[in-house]
Amino acid sequence: MQIFRKAFLISLLLGFISLSLAAQDVSNNSLDSCEKLMSQGYVPDGQDYKARLNKNNRARFHTIFYSGNRYCLAACSNITDKPLVMKVYDSERNLLFDNRKHGYTPMWHLDFASTVSCVVEIEVEAEKHCDKLVKLLIGFKKPHPTQERLEQ
Repeated sequence: MQIFRKAFLISLLLGFISLSLAAQDVSNNSLDSCEKLMSQGYVPDGQDYKARLNKNNRARFHTIFYSGNRYCLAACSNITDKPLVMKVYDSERNLLFDNRKHGYTPMWHLDFASTVSCVVEIEVEAEKHCDKLVKLLIGFKKPHPTQERLEQ
């Protein structure tokens, strides 16, 4: 009886561990699962950022990040054999973020102290042209409820 109880508790514990790991999985950045990459507490900006990769296997998206806001960016594609490279440049082509320095993570948070016009570039490092669709999601941090009351 004692052995069955231990086996049951171990299997229950392993089930909870696998559920928590699945909830934190950011490796699935397919087009269908892209919204799941958006961090909790972030609101999508409502724009539809989709494009086919050009002949250099890049897609560029122009956006403005506003001062004092925290953003969540997610890059998605159905390309499974190559990681997506996501870079953020300011209007003078200064590199602000490169996900290659962070294990090709498909999602990242960025803070902006001033309003900046930016280019977000999604790229696939491949020798041949990948005629595939890529998607960028941009979300911003929802204000804390106490901050909303102060503004009203």
